[in-house]
Amino acid sequence: MAAARRSVLWRGSGLWQAPARVRKGLLWLLLPGLGVAELAAHVWFAARAPRESEWRELSRAVLREKRPGEPLVVAPAWAEPFAREAFGDRAFPFDELARSDDATFPRLLEVSALGARYEPARSWRVVSEAEHGRFTLRVLENPAPLRVRYRFIEHVNPRELTVALVAGTQVLPCEFSEQAPVVAGGLHGEVAFPRERFVCGAGPAFVGLTVIDDQRYEPRRCIWAAPPPGFTLRLVFSGVPLGSALRGFGGLSYFLFRDSAAPPVTLDIASEGVRLGSYVHQDAWGFHPFRLATSASAGRTANVELALHAGGAPQRDFCFTLEALE
Repeated sequence: MAAARRSVLWRGSGLWQAPARVRKGLLWLLLPGLGVAELAAHVWFAARAPRESEWRELSRAVLREKRPGEPLVVAPAWAEPFAREAFGDRAFPFDELARSDDATFPRLLEVSALGARYEPARSWRVVSEAEHGRFTLRVLENPAPLRVRYRFIEHVNPRELTVALVAGTQVLPCEFSEQAPVVAGGLHGEVAFPRERFVCGAGPAFVGLTVIDDQRYEPRRCIWAAPPPGFTLRLVFSGVPLGSALRGFGGLSYFLFRDSAAPPVTLDIASEGVRLGSYVHQDAWGFHPFRLATSASAGRTANVELALHAGGAPQRDFCFTLEALE
């Protein structure tokens, strides 16, 4: 039946009446068209986003390659939610997912789809590369990783940190709580406030770990330390091994404060009574880097005092990270 239908179509076209040599020539003309159609189909299928099942099939290879301390990155960036859903929390430890940047990590594991690359590490050396269906897994090596001696975010506990509100000669200690009420502002609200934190009096001031959104709306894990009006919020970390520099980031929820005209927050840093430097943060900067040289104190283990203040401004939001570099 199908053969009969093709015969009717062939005869209806009138080509059957042409000489055999002409018919063969016309058939050869169809080949470029078929090639173009095949190329178009290839481009369409290659550009089509991988399906959920393809992401899940990739998870075994990803988890086999994933190493602690080597964050997993996804390209293109918009595909990361699909990867997080398919690979689970094992592939995306929270401290790696919400890291400040890539500078201190010696390696990254890149999952590439649609031929995309993770742009911040495009210049890194490719240690290994493997194709998995429509994905490429690459281990990337940082050509010059920063070496960290001490991460302040890992020491926010009552054994290594004391916190107080200071106004002139008045010093109000902040007590550490393991059962403080967890608060999450929800859509358009405050960032989440953790259960374990230093609570400063009856007001909203506290020091603890949370996550903010940066100027690209990516998560950044940091130490929340928002100075209340009229007070300086003082943090003293004990036993900090100092090196060549202190490197950090300061910020707040960019979504909430991107149009703010509030006074800046100032972070003063000292060690054993010696001033190391200051960082003044403007809200419009988002999550912003800063660096202070400490080579004169390199090799010493000492207390480091952080003093945060915003003058007489109303309650100011502020979150930061800080690292002592070798």
